[in-house]
Amino acid sequence: MTATATNIRKNDFVTLNADTTKYGYTVKAGSKCRVWKAQRDGTLALSTETNGVSLYVNIADVTKVQKPKADVKVGDIFVCSWGYEQTNIDFYKIVDVTKSSVKYVRLGADRRYTGPMQGETAPTNQTIGEPKTARINVGLNGAVGFKVYSYASAYKWSGQPCFFSEWH
Repeated sequence: MTATATNIRKNDFVTLNADTTKYGYTVKAGSKCRVWKAQRDGTLALSTETNGVSLYVNIADVTKVQKPKADVKVGDIFVCSWGYEQTNIDFYKIVDVTKSSVKYVRLGADRRYTGPMQGETAPTNQTIGEPKTARINVGLNGAVGFKVYSYASAYKWSGQPCFFSEWH
């Protein structure tokens, strides 16, 4: 699909048609990027998939690609890691899925200490609180997540215990 000024908008996904260099860092042709600003003069502001480098390119230098699909099912477990000078871990279970959002409930966690004020944690089946709804976000690499707090997002849990720490 050839890119034109009318069919690429904010939050669309594109690939670079040629290598692009910014601040001595080269982003290779074929790299996936997300458009965060499409200007009327045909300039696009992009975020790259690898390290979040922001690029400004001409619309003719990219090809629009299909947005990654959110692969979320009822019963999937997500994990949110957050904290300052400590690592807090929260688990969430998906209880309903719509086209662009999920309904989730917080899960309890089993903790196993492996040292002073640190250890590993995994979810239990115990639910905490009422279900909440959040919009699904799909990253450039296809990672699916949703915002839990203004400062933290949840992503699919790998099934492995997660590290936590308690410094306060």
